[in-house]
Amino acid sequence: MVNRTSPPTVQRRILARELRHLRERASLTGDDIKDRLGWSPSKISRIENARISVSQGDIELLLDVYNASAVQRERLLALAGQTQTPHSWRAYPAPTQEFLSFLEVEAVADSIRQWEVGVVPGVLQTEAYARHLIQSWRDIDDTLTQRQVEDRVAIRLNRQKRFLPPESSHIWIVMDESILMRTVGGPDVMAEQLQQLVDFSLLPNVKLQVAPLDRPRGVFEESFTLLNLDRSNPLEQCLVYIDHNLTSQFLLDEQRSIYFEKMFEYFHRSALDEETSRTIISRYNRDASMV
Repeated sequence: MVNRTSPPTVQRRILARELRHLRERASLTGDDIKDRLGWSPSKISRIENARISVSQGDIELLLDVYNASAVQRERLLALAGQTQTPHSWRAYPAPTQEFLSFLEVEAVADSIRQWEVGVVPGVLQTEAYARHLIQSWRDIDDTLTQRQVEDRVAIRLNRQKRFLPPESSHIWIVMDESILMRTVGGPDVMAEQLQQLVDFSLLPNVKLQVAPLDRPRGVFEESFTLLNLDRSNPLEQCLVYIDHNLTSQFLLDEQRSIYFEKMFEYFHRSALDEETSRTIISRYNRDASMV
């Protein structure tokens, strides 16, 4: 029986939005769906507003009507499965439910863009760098166990697989130069981490830029991540995820998505190009190796 009173999960809200985009792209109305599937327009409305959950079978029917591509079908059916069945990430004690949702959406995203001001983005961290960061939180949070530290390190390392062959999802990261200057875990840890940044930047599906400190910048914003499920869909708005350690949130409304799209555009335009960024990272790597 469908539970119509519980609040929709992030995944269900995203799925609802993506189904609406596909319908609009196909230039179909609720009445058109009624003619083809015998469903009432109100059912389509409830699905697209995430007021009710929808079965895998019904989603497949809608995807047939919308002439969804094989890639679109794969992503949306995977997302639908996450709203109904436990995902492998749930084996780990993730910090928040929102972060767990982020992991599951990231796992099916077509492309990711990220602006980072504090530390090397999690998907690019070495094991030693990640462990030092997470271990250090035990000085702040005495409830964090060593088992949880190791589980969170494992999460970060597993996330990297999405951006390595054979999956090779697209990711574009703009990071503040201060991250390269900030020593985490000692010179050896930093040297290894900086070399990994160089190695990742050479992958064809990874775009990495450094925003230099000596270049004028008049706009500032905390770290954020933009996720797109389907880059080929001109109607799709990005999903915005903001993580501030103890608090995190998804932003799904169109106006706020546009704001963060513009912010990312500003930061990447004010950053160094990829080749120059790689040269800067290599320079910091040489400095760290000499310490």
